[in-house]
Amino acid sequence: MTNDTTPSRSGAVSHADSPASEKAETAGGRSPWAMFSVLALIEFMSVMDASVVNIALPAIRDDLGFSTTGLAWVVDAYLLGFAGFLLLAGRAADVIGRRRLFTTGVALFALASLGCALAADDWQLVACRLLQGLGAALVTPAALALITDIFPEGAERNKALGLFMGMAGIAAPVGLVLGGLLTTVGWEWIFVINVPIGIGILLAALRLLPATGPQADAKLDVIGAVTATAGLVVLILAVSRGGAQGWDSAATLAEFAAAAVLLVAFVVRQRTAADPVLPSVLLRMRPLVIGNLAFTLVGTLLISTFFIITIYLQQVLGYGPAKAGLSYVPIPLAMLAGTQVAPRVLRFGPPNVLMGGVLVQAAALTAWALVIDVDGGYLTGFLLPAVLWSFGLGVSIVSSFVVCTMGLTGPIAGAGSGLATTTYQAGGAIGLACLVAVADSRTHAVSATRAPLEALVSGYQLALWCSVGVALLAALLTRFIRFGGQPQAEGRPS
Repeated sequence: MTNDTTPSRSGAVSHADSPASEKAETAGGRSPWAMFSVLALIEFMSVMDASVVNIALPAIRDDLGFSTTGLAWVVDAYLLGFAGFLLLAGRAADVIGRRRLFTTGVALFALASLGCALAADDWQLVACRLLQGLGAALVTPAALALITDIFPEGAERNKALGLFMGMAGIAAPVGLVLGGLLTTVGWEWIFVINVPIGIGILLAALRLLPATGPQADAKLDVIGAVTATAGLVVLILAVSRGGAQGWDSAATLAEFAAAAVLLVAFVVRQRTAADPVLPSVLLRMRPLVIGNLAFTLVGTLLISTFFIITIYLQQVLGYGPAKAGLSYVPIPLAMLAGTQVAPRVLRFGPPNVLMGGVLVQAAALTAWALVIDVDGGYLTGFLLPAVLWSFGLGVSIVSSFVVCTMGLTGPIAGAGSGLATTTYQAGGAIGLACLVAVADSRTHAVSATRAPLEALVSGYQLALWCSVGVALLAALLTRFIRFGGQPQAEGRPS
């Protein structure tokens, strides 16, 4: 066995004989799929919580007195905590240890869920949603890095990623269904349910997951972590608040300027730090960089479409929480089908599969934009385009993760996984804010000449047409993903 690192075909260093791999394989003779089940369950919970509140938003608004613009913060606060801290958490998984970070995140997620259920004021709910997102941010890259430890690259890892992202893929629509049912009892129950499940996952993780230590012989770059996290948080904050404050207002411009300064400082820091948060080898991998750009757009399609269509069902078609939630019952099945088809067709090339997935989404979103109406029917106005879109989304999520994690092992697995989940969640947060702003702007522009519901539908249609453009751009990006011929990594990745 040698201690030298060798580059894989996707440009990352290979650590086939790394201690992490040996420990994962021999951790008390535990089945890798038993360990995987723990990781998949918390992934399901963390993604579900990004959507479960959508159905409950009207009830939360009435109970806690949110304003119309403030209500979006119940969703955005979670995405802000999730996306803002993923990059830091990804590197922490390498430096601190996978299981330690994973169990910390699970505990924080459960405690924050309890805080959400007990919130008596709007600011308390928003604060606890932010902490929920932070807990999810700690969990996700640690879980993905553990998968790369447990399963070698190839068919088994692709299968695991397909199942893992299958859980993530169906979690959003399941969250809408569950949210509708629980809200009929009380919106607090959408958070209470997380507490016993979180405790069970924590106990199972301590028993089953390998207790490997740090995977990188490095220190956590505090300056880089702070500038990256702060820059992402301020950027998402600026986009989320831009519509309400005015895009050309002094406050919004100051927030964008602050985000730019922080992100530039992060880039400079990564070029000079001995142990950067984002190892430089990752940025020399062209397929990974372009794949992450495409994954940003996939995240936009996921979060923004669910939000817009869910509000359309309730505000325009007049569905109550339970009816709106039950309307989504077929969607998880279609998305699960997409996540299970994707690993079977990856032999045609992950970039090609990703292109196919986003083109299917583009077709479905085009149909959706054409058929939604004030008097839209369930079958043609919702179900048919939703099933096609969610199938394409399932394919897109799995193939995106495969593209963004190929060749990631050992001391860069956590950072690479953190980068992938950061772009995915940041795309969701920023995309949601942008498309909601587009819809609101269109609604206000035509409100003087159209009835209120017709104005709302016009705004939602424009947002869906913008989503079509996002999907087509993602498809175009896949044509620039080429494996092989990347810069070679030498020695220990920095």
